[in-house]
Amino acid sequence: MTKKTKKYKYLIVGGGMAADQAVAGIRSVDKEGTIGIISADTDEPYARPALSKKLWVDPDFHDEDIDFHTAQKYDAWIKLATKVTKVNPKKHTIETDNGEEFEYDKLLLATGSEAKTLKGENSERVIALRSKQDYLKIRKFSGKGKHVIVVGNGYIGSEIAAGLIQSDTKVSLVITGDRIFDKKFPIFLSEKYEEKYLKAGIKIYHNKKASSYELVGDEVKVQLNDGTVLQGAGLVLGIGAFTDYSLASEAGLKVDEHGVVVNEQLQTSISDIWAAGDIISYPDQILGRQSAGHVRHAINSGLFVGKQMAGVTGTYNYTPVFYSWVFDINWEAFGQVNSSLKMYAETLEDDKYIVYYFDKQTLVGILSWSSDVNLEHLKEILKKRPTIEELDRVINLRAVE
Repeated sequence: MTKKTKKYKYLIVGGGMAADQAVAGIRSVDKEGTIGIISADTDEPYARPALSKKLWVDPDFHDEDIDFHTAQKYDAWIKLATKVTKVNPKKHTIETDNGEEFEYDKLLLATGSEAKTLKGENSERVIALRSKQDYLKIRKFSGKGKHVIVVGNGYIGSEIAAGLIQSDTKVSLVITGDRIFDKKFPIFLSEKYEEKYLKAGIKIYHNKKASSYELVGDEVKVQLNDGTVLQGAGLVLGIGAFTDYSLASEAGLKVDEHGVVVNEQLQTSISDIWAAGDIISYPDQILGRQSAGHVRHAINSGLFVGKQMAGVTGTYNYTPVFYSWVFDINWEAFGQVNSSLKMYAETLEDDKYIVYYFDKQTLVGILSWSSDVNLEHLKEILKKRPTIEELDRVINLRAVE
């Protein structure tokens, strides 16, 4: 039986960084309108990147420091550990998994992504890192010289492996490639990257996949696809994420191969429903229609869409920048950053580079490696789509593999 309906002027489905910034955007325009947030997470919005970065390497930074206190700060109501199961655009309502119904004037979908995992017995020693509670569980089985197995060659896997080794933990890292980020970086940079891990003491298993795991007493035994067996106090998975668009599609919203289709104002195909963050297929002004599952896109799209919902008129013009930092290396990239493309490097000074990626003869992506070059300047270069020859006239380029 459906419980009594509550109504909000602004209702947000999702409790991540996009939701937090959407509330900030709304309140920057509308100080009084009621705001409701329904989140599947058990914690209020927090700074998610710190879960695999700063919390592991800064002893003066603690897990409570990542909390945004969204509801209190912006006078919003929030309901946690609750999943929205249905959106009824004609009734202007949503339904939850515990039988509640909420009415809205304006609705925002910002449900984000979920971490991929491996099949196996559920355990607090096997974590596909995504949430604050995941981070706290990893803390319990790491440190004090314990051995933790990390699987994954992407952002989460590489960052948590670096964080763990700097937190008194022995780390085995299982990756599918020849080197860390070998599918994104040219060889000379992926070698520099991996060297930091090896010098720190991380054991890397190349060209391997975790095929299964089992719990053995207080430890986890991981079987690799070549027969190798690893055993440690815990297993952390950073094997990617998936985005579920079914809530939107079942509500009749337009969805394409990139996600929930939105216009330049981040409105969906139903005008009083907006979407932001990982789930959207949006018209990027430089890169064309695409999706972007990264924190800066969540922050910028959330803030923008909140203002739009509150009545500000504008065009979303942020081109997402993907970034990471481990040890003493930081990098930022946008566009197509794939080592299968033609790559040319510009050397700025020792260990500082800009790498340009070309599809045939046209620039399609840029990587800034530990440089201080203004990203807006680099975006302007990409926007012009120069050929290799045109760019080489103004920048001293060298071909790299």
